[in-house]
Amino acid sequence: MIIANWKMNGSKDLIKDWITSVSENIKIQDEKECVFCPPVGYLNLSIELIKEKELGIKLGSQLIESNLSQPLTGGVSPEMLVDLGCEYAIIGHSEQRTYYNENDSQLINKIEAAIEENIKPIYCIGENSEQKKNGTKQEVLMKQLDLIKSNYLSHLVVAYEPIWAIGTGENAEVSHINETHAFIKEYIKTISNTANEIPVVYGGSVNLNNYKEIYSSELVNGLLIGGASLEPINFSIIYNQS
Repeated sequence: MIIANWKMNGSKDLIKDWITSVSENIKIQDEKECVFCPPVGYLNLSIELIKEKELGIKLGSQLIESNLSQPLTGGVSPEMLVDLGCEYAIIGHSEQRTYYNENDSQLINKIEAAIEENIKPIYCIGENSEQKKNGTKQEVLMKQLDLIKSNYLSHLVVAYEPIWAIGTGENAEVSHINETHAFIKEYIKTISNTANEIPVVYGGSVNLNNYKEIYSSELVNGLLIGGASLEPINFSIIYNQS
């Protein structure tokens, strides 16, 4: 699974150019899903272009509200996302947790609301630099995973994104990624017996220079790519050669 998270980037022209270029360069494989998460304002344009090109890319949203949030000015409900053709939604990204002050209750309600509408959550977890230094990474990850009810685990994707590596250019060592993914997979087994079915993808300054080494690990089931996904040729290369 290769996921493009555009964050707050894009324009109509950039979306059109990206999808056109990707349609000419990418070779979608049934066993390796490709998910495009543009800003919510471009979801409708994106799905129309994807259908027009018969591209086979799945659409994901960077935003989703829980059913408990209605009515909410500016909110984006799961039903709206389904209507727009979304199959995935990013939930719990560290930037949302920080800037929108998302708390644990909000996150689990968003996960539940997404799953009820057959939208697969891409649930982001990760430690910050201070937690990395003081050795509390595992406790932080356990707390984040403990939010999820066991019967929901088989319906989502876990994305490990060390906060200290997001958009910083600071790459996590492959040994760190392997160790952390192994821990996540083992811990999930204590919560649910569906652990082997749950993809754990990696994100955090993934680019053309490091994607092969990261994705070569049997413990990494995919990549969540931020800034590097904006360039369609680079994204196509990462997808085709992963």
